[in-house]
Amino acid sequence: MIGYLRGNLMDLDEERVILAVGGVGYEVVMPAIEMRALRARLGEALHDPDQMREAEVDLYVYEHTADRQPTTLFGFNQRLEKEFFRLLITVADIGPATAAKAMAIPVAELAAAIERRDVRALSALPGIGKRKAEQIVATLKGKALPFCLAPLPDLEEAPAPEQAEQFIQDVEQILIEQLGYKAHEAQGMIARALQRRPELADAQQLLEEIWTGEKPA
Repeated sequence: MIGYLRGNLMDLDEERVILAVGGVGYEVVMPAIEMRALRARLGEALHDPDQMREAEVDLYVYEHTADRQPTTLFGFNQRLEKEFFRLLITVADIGPATAAKAMAIPVAELAAAIERRDVRALSALPGIGKRKAEQIVATLKGKALPFCLAPLPDLEEAPAPEQAEQFIQDVEQILIEQLGYKAHEAQGMIARALQRRPELADAQQLLEEIWTGEKPA
């Protein structure tokens, strides 16, 4: 089973990343709080597709296999967060997908809510209603106590570069919605055009530079 991955970040969206490890791309689902922490770890590289793909990322992984279902990998920035996830899926009716969705706040806060029997707070988590919240408390009260001391993750993302003005966003939208490029392709084309000509100041100039400099197919 896969328990840990380290590789280059090829792509990411709101819920998953693709890591290139030894020439193989692994798609890894990440809880919302883990994705926020990863984005903070990436810093300014998050805003440059080329730098992002050069970034080396390591994740603790939980591999879930079900009958007649494709294997799903769930990723975590720290071992402790993976261990809490494994604890959470011991609750009846809380499968890996539900547990990952519920981990929308730091582990320490989630564990504290369990220990103080805060059904209302737990019910507000994505995918968790009152019944499941009560099951979580009944099953994990006492067991979640060690996780209350988990360090809070750094969730502050690096600000976008100053060049990310409205005309750049407009060009990205044109490339994606009208010309059919993927988001990372459009961002890469824009970044390279601005590297060649950082003085560009409007959408028309930027599109012309992309066309003459990239000659996209």
